[in-house]
Amino acid sequence: MSQIGARTHVSDADGASNATEKHLRLIIDTIPTIVWRKLPDGSADFLNQRFREYTGFSLGDGLGWGWINAFHPADCTVEEWRAALATEKPFEKEARLRRADGEYRWFLIRAVPLRDEEGIIVRWYGLTCEIEGQKQTEIQSQTLIDAIPQQIWSGPADGTLDFCNDRWRSYMGLGLEELRGDGWQSMLHPGDRDRVLKAWQESVANGTPYEQEERHRGADGTYRWFLARGVPLRDAEGRIVRWYGTNTDIEDRKQAEQELRGLSGQLLQLQDEERRRIAQDLHDSTGQDLVALATMLSQLRGSIPSNERKSRKLLSECKALADRCVREVRTLSYVLHPPVLDQAGLAGAIRDYVKGFTRRSGISVELEVSPRVGRMPRDVELALFRVAQEALINIQRHSGSRQAKIRIHRDSDLTLEISDRGHGASVSSHRRKGEHLFAVGVGIPSMRQRVKWIGGRLEIDFTSRGTTVRVTIPSEANEIAEASHSIS
Repeated sequence: MSQIGARTHVSDADGASNATEKHLRLIIDTIPTIVWRKLPDGSADFLNQRFREYTGFSLGDGLGWGWINAFHPADCTVEEWRAALATEKPFEKEARLRRADGEYRWFLIRAVPLRDEEGIIVRWYGLTCEIEGQKQTEIQSQTLIDAIPQQIWSGPADGTLDFCNDRWRSYMGLGLEELRGDGWQSMLHPGDRDRVLKAWQESVANGTPYEQEERHRGADGTYRWFLARGVPLRDAEGRIVRWYGTNTDIEDRKQAEQELRGLSGQLLQLQDEERRRIAQDLHDSTGQDLVALATMLSQLRGSIPSNERKSRKLLSECKALADRCVREVRTLSYVLHPPVLDQAGLAGAIRDYVKGFTRRSGISVELEVSPRVGRMPRDVELALFRVAQEALINIQRHSGSRQAKIRIHRDSDLTLEISDRGHGASVSSHRRKGEHLFAVGVGIPSMRQRVKWIGGRLEIDFTSRGTTVRVTIPSEANEIAEASHSIS
């Protein structure tokens, strides 16, 4: 009886287990998605009814490795599947699956391993969910992005790139895999690379928008100028999740700017040559005539009898007026073009100019010149002298400061700074009464043109504590100027 009872109990348990398995199979076959199970080698030992209905395969057609025949050959191969299983980690993949009528539709495949007590994989379980609508939306978006007449890129928060649209890839002649990560950096012009990467790294680190003008190499090996912009996309908590950006071709604009800069430079050179000529004429001709006049007036005074006081007084006044004209003509000649600039260079010319400026204006100027400054190309020295000259004139006109400082420093770059301790009035203020007759300036716009012409950067900072005019000449710009000067 006990043996009969035991067999009855086992039979009941088996029956219950079979009933549960049938019920689970019924549920899995009813689920409106594809469910499958595979052996550790990747072959299938279970495919639910949804798979068979969608593909038109019989159960026998799909088991083993038959299921692979339902996928698009470009999306899923035996080798690729085995490689994914070899990682022994859950994975997901997008692939196209052929429907019974022959049409391919997109699916998302997710797989997870089942392990025994010793951690050995005994089965793989997975779902294959249709994403055709989502994929078509992505394809349409991708088509739109590729059709936009703009280079578009994006990447994760770490500053690498994982997407470049077709327009950018076509321009560079590179594939997406070659550009991903830091691969895009290979197309930067060597002269821009350090500046661009530094600016990009700062934007990524600080989460600030990126904007730089940079040269990119095309598929034909030539470089063109682009305006690159990038902005971060943040989540609800303010964390950056992605970067999105564009590159706009500005080659034509840069060429026009270069031509305009060339014309401006030529006009400035003509202006300087005219100033040089006028200064020389004033010094050699008008100045000498006035000196001769003052000498003759001195001689004439000696011939007038002492009792003719009125005549002697008038002659003395004429002599004083002639002496003043000599001084003013010499000053004007120097202001127009100091000869010491050609003879001793920028430092000597500014030092000499500061002495006369202090004497005329009463403004004390502290001059600090680095011993590394040395001589520079004539165009560079003249442009910097004009900026210093104009800045001092503006201090005299507008700031109310009785002190100023000029600092010329050179390391990798050359820096000229002119600062005061005035009230920081705008340089567009009207001329004050009693302004010096020889305040010959080049104006802020012309200062900018001069600095740009020599490849530098001009900054003017107005604060309540005074104004600072700063000119920075990058080392490469100075080298180009030296080369062009030696050629000319």
